[in-house]
Amino acid sequence: MKTTFRVLAGVLVASVLTASVAMAHHSFSMFDRSVEKVITGTVARWAFNAPHSWLYLNVKGADGAVTLWSFEGSAPPSLLTRGITGATFEPGATVTVSYCPMRDGRPGGGLGWARVGNGPFLNPSDGGCDGSVKAIEKWKAWLAAGHTSSADALKAK
Repeated sequence: MKTTFRVLAGVLVASVLTASVAMAHHSFSMFDRSVEKVITGTVARWAFNAPHSWLYLNVKGADGAVTLWSFEGSAPPSLLTRGITGATFEPGATVTVSYCPMRDGRPGGGLGWARVGNGPFLNPSDGGCDGSVKAIEKWKAWLAAGHTSSADALKAK
């Protein structure tokens, strides 16, 4: 009986510790999900990796300086079901993305949707920002009106 109790107690402690690590791993607290933005750049690298993919874009600022931005996306198994592969974002391609910015101001954020050139809108989101069909439809109207931030689009209403 004592052995059974010890084993069960050990399993309970291990489960609690594992659950907290899993929850921390899937936290999106580093992204400011209260605002969505859009930016265009050229692909520097597409890291089609687990547990998260990363899209690195070279973005030219208003002053002409180029800055490397990084965007976190979903893992390959989820991306493959959405038609996104390791070859979707080829280096040098022009890509427009929606993203929720990093809270600390670094250049990057959580991916929402992405669009290579004038191709279809894709959803590489891992939940750090909304890449759903509903979000894409909303952004199509906002982009047509010239908006690059959800805050600006909502102010204009």
